[in-house]
Amino acid sequence: MNERAPVLIYGNGAVARLLFSYIRREREVLGFTVDDHVTGGATEFCGRPLYPFSAVQDVHPPRDREMIIAVGFIEMNRLRLKKAQEARAKGYRLTSYVEPALIRHDGVSIGENTIILDCTSIHPGSAIGDSVFITSNVNIGHDCTIGDGAWINAGVSIAGGCTIGKGVFFGVNACVAQSVTIGDFAFLGAAGLADKDVSEGAVLIAQPATPIRLKSQDFLRFARIG
Repeated sequence: MNERAPVLIYGNGAVARLLFSYIRREREVLGFTVDDHVTGGATEFCGRPLYPFSAVQDVHPPRDREMIIAVGFIEMNRLRLKKAQEARAKGYRLTSYVEPALIRHDGVSIGENTIILDCTSIHPGSAIGDSVFITSNVNIGHDCTIGDGAWINAGVSIAGGCTIGKGVFFGVNACVAQSVTIGDFAFLGAAGLADKDVSEGAVLIAQPATPIRLKSQDFLRFARIG
């Protein structure tokens, strides 16, 4: 992979805008591309050209270009995996974006079409698959395997020796205990804790915080903490 090759971003939503704000500091971004019916007649996004995916190869031949897929967890991450496959079929090399400040620990591998943002820690011996999205402030312990297409939100902490399946979704501040296996396309909601193995397609939701009758000022006075 040529890190200096110009790049096209597939997507025209929040994730594409977020990625653009990072990757443009490191790479030349030629523009964006989405399926023809998604453009809505628009011809640009974030100040760059927006191309219909059906014809993007005519404007930017894949020989000297790379592409990265920047869409959310639509269809439990299946859409991102599907579009990566379609981009490869057009002949594009898929690139990754890894925050330059990430410490490259021994034995860590990172697949293609993967996005890893700032303040993330990946400990030695861990393998990150293809088309994975890892946002800011994430901790992945030693000797973990993160399957293709996983989506890992801010504040997630995965202890050492875990196996995370394909297309798994982690909500904000979710946690996984040591040596746990999470099955393909499972959903772990915000602040959830997986302390034992989780089956394929399972959904784990944490209990939300319970409101009390006291207002904040009265509560602080009652609890003698402020």
